Parts: sequence; C-alpha cells; structure tokens
Amino acid sequence: MRSITLAAALLAVALPAATQTLTVGLATPPTALDPHYHAHAQSSATAAHVFEALHRSDANMQLTPQLATEATSPDGITWQVTLREGVRWHDGTPFTADDVAFSLQRAGNVPNSPGSFGTYTREVKSVEITGPHSLRITTAAPSPLLMANLSNIFIVSRRHGGNATTDDYNSGKAMVGTGPYRFGRWSAGTEVQFTRNDAYWGEREPWERATFRVIANNSARTAALLAGDVDVIADIPSTDVARLRSDRRFQVVTIASSRLVFLGFDRTDDAVTTGHIRAAEGAPALTRNPLGDVRVRRALSMAIDRRALVERVNEGQAIATGQFLPEGFFGFFPDIPVEAADPEGARRLLAEAGYPGGFRITLTTSNDRIVNSARMVQAIAQMWTRIGVATTVETMPHAVFTPRRNRYELPVFLSSWGNQTGEALYTLVPQLGTRGQGGLGNANRIRYSNPDLDRLLVAASAEIDAPRRLALIRQATDLALSEAVMAPLLLQVNNWGTRQGLVMTPRIDQYTLAMSIRPAD
Repeated sequence: MRSITLAAALLAVALPAATQTLTVGLATPPTALDPHYHAHAQSSATAAHVFEALHRSDANMQLTPQLATEATSPDGITWQVTLREGVRWHDGTPFTADDVAFSLQRAGNVPNSPGSFGTYTREVKSVEITGPHSLRITTAAPSPLLMANLSNIFIVSRRHGGNATTDDYNSGKAMVGTGPYRFGRWSAGTEVQFTRNDAYWGEREPWERATFRVIANNSARTAALLAGDVDVIADIPSTDVARLRSDRRFQVVTIASSRLVFLGFDRTDDAVTTGHIRAAEGAPALTRNPLGDVRVRRALSMAIDRRALVERVNEGQAIATGQFLPEGFFGFFPDIPVEAADPEGARRLLAEAGYPGGFRITLTTSNDRIVNSARMVQAIAQMWTRIGVATTVETMPHAVFTPRRNRYELPVFLSSWGNQTGEALYTLVPQLGTRGQGGLGNANRIRYSNPDLDRLLVAASAEIDAPRRLALIRQATDLALSEAVMAPLLLQVNNWGTRQGLVMTPRIDQYTLAMSIRPAD
C-alpha cells in the first residue's frame, strides 16, 4: 500500500494541473480582506488580485501605470493625475475620479487598523476632482515621493465602500474591484479563492480560478508541493531548498528581497511592567528599564553573530546587513558595515552601563511569518545568554504576535519589514518616526521618539533634489543606527517552489501573485 501511495503521488506531480486552475501554498494568511485595514505584506498581496492602485510596483520595484496613465507635478506640491478610461468595476459600473478621491480619504482612517495606511497619505492636503477621469492632488509641502507612496493605496469603489466596514470586505460584500480577479471566497486563516475577471481592462489571466491555501507548517508546505496538492509554494524552508533544486520535477525561483529582519527594543520604563524584562537571578527587582541605556542596546546588538545567522540558521538563504535597505535601493550606503560579533565588547558595555551581572529578558517573534524565525531567536538567545543576559524565547502565530506587539506587550522582539518603494523613507518614517506626529510612526511598535530624527525625516520627505534628499537620509540613518532601538540583522532571500510546466517571475517585495505565474510555452 505504501508503494502504491508513493507512485500515485509521483504521478500527480508529473502530470500538469488542470490548465485553468492554480493552487498556491502560503506560509502566512492575510489579516483581513479590507485593502485599507492593515499595511501588511500578505494582506496587500491578497488585495492586489481584486483591487488596483494609481501605479503599481513591478517585480523589480519600478513604478508602472495602473489606474493612472499620467501624473505630473511642476513643483512637487500640485499633482495632476490622469486616470485610465474604460475601466469598470466588477459589477460593471464605470471607474471614475470620485472613487480615487474616496479611497485616498478612507485609506488612513479605517477603525482599529493594526497598521494604518495613513503613513502613505499623510502628505495629501486636498484632492480635487477636475473631470470624470482626472484629479488634482495637493500636498502641504513638496512631496517628490507622493506617487510612490500612493502606490500602496488600493482604489475601492465609493458605491460599494462608502458605508462599508472591514467586516463587509471580509464577508465579500464590498469586495468589488477593478483587478484581474474577482473575489470568490475566504476562509479566514485557511484559504482564499479568486475567479478570473474576463472583463478586465488589461491582459487576460490564464487562470480561471486561483486558490491560495495557508500551510503554515514548513514541512507540510513542502510535502504539499511534492505530493502535487499545490502547484506553487512560497517561503520554501531553507532546509528544503537544495532538495527541491536537485529534483527535476520542480523549480526553485529565487530573488534577494527587500524584507529586513530586525530586532526591536522598547526603551521605556513601562516595558518593565510587561514581565519580559527582569532583574538577574537574586538581584533586586528592576525599577528602570535596562534598555533605556543605549550601551545596553548596543551590547545586545554587538553580541549577535549575523553571519552565523545567515550561514548556520538560514543555510545561506539570507544576507547579513548593518543597515535598513538592500544594495541598490535609494538610501543604501556601501560604507556602512555589517556589525561584527564582539561578545567581550558587549560584556564591557553591560558593565559600563551598570549591569555587570546582566539581567533577564524574553525575546519574542511570530513562528509563521519570517523564514526560520523560531530558529533565529533561539540562536540569538544563546548569544545573549553568553554575555550575561539570560534570555528565554516565546514564539506565537503572527495573528497573535501582531496585536500583542501593537499593544506594546512585547518589548524585545524579532520582526520584519518589507520596503515597497525602494526608498529609505518607506522604512524610516513608519518604523522610527514619532507615532502620531504628523503621520509619522504608524508602524512604530517600540515607542521610540526622537525630535531630531523626526525633523530629518520630514525634511527628507519634502526634498525634491535627490542628492540633498540622500544626504538627509544618511543623517537619519546614522542617527537611527547610533540609537540601536531597531537593530538590522539580515535581508531575506525569497524562495518559491513550483512544479514543472510553470514560469514564475519572482518579486523583490516577496508578494506571491497569481499574476506572476504563467503556464510554460
């Protein structure tokens, strides 16, 4: 019986899947279907099948027109946007400038958003409809990156979204877009299904139906591909990459990503009340947070062997980094080195800061979002324990991790951030700007606030001259790194596995899209 089952599995792999269907195995589910609810990679990738933006980023992070055909500005403040004509919503009604105006107003104002899109609309002062397919967007100050930022805002129908809640999108009631796929059904945390939009204004998709199944367990996801249960898997476990590459029935599609894996440190004294930062065994209880001392934060960063995380934990499927962006992005600086591990130096810094006997912390992460996250925090915990900071590890599903982190219950955590525009401000503004300060800091989960950094970020955002903007970004980067509240570790390498007979275009932003997958000729 065992040999028959194996033979059947091999046959299933060898035979092409039904030509009109595509099934993909994902590691992480979307948090919601509302395209404005959560600035979260998998949620946005899911929404991109149904909804579109004014511009989109292609696989190499280059902006290309989508619902806008032209956007011009003489001064970086007033933008005249011409929209694509002849586009219709999935219910057949025409797409107009009014839908864009509504979407730009809604995107940053969705109740209970765990990660607001207000970061990307914060510069918009007013939107004036100048015709059925044209509008004028005015910003409070020069905003050379406005179109790049607005590429993160999906345009929704005012007719269907005017009074819609996030629940209305999640139920499918408001899931009416202009994109290449129509919404089919969603089982939260399990599966989302789309059907082809045969009336789409652009290129017709080859897949009549595209199904995305959430298979959080790494081994089970690889097994699903091997058995022919799915056509493609995202986030191949690093331990399985070589195995799939050596099997002619499959292809491994690889690209270096823009996703930064980093450590976040909450330096506020309130963090002590979480119970995740405690005095060393036998020492008096802490009244102040050791992480409030920059020497302690630097010691923790210095203790980490980033190259070991890449080679030993990730089997080489990552890139060690000492900054926030990959090479080639605007705001990457070649002279910023990867920090070398220095346990002895870390111990000296701890002693200087008044913690010669160390202290105790709990390091947390999600176990179904970042490739090898559980293994990485275990390795980091060992490195920290060796310098006297006794470290325990807590892992949890991303759906649990995110709200707890957002409530500041997890003051020491490993997380990740994907850069969607190829510009450093996309990372620095939401992650390290003061939360609530003029739209800054919408993804700041460490309660960090530095007025000097805020001023640099605001100035860089309004600087039209690229060399001057780069100089401001360098100042902001140096300041952020010196504070060591967000410690860069590595950049992920994206790996997808596909069955033979498919051609997939890998994306730097890590999005897994049906639109990126085609039958081989």
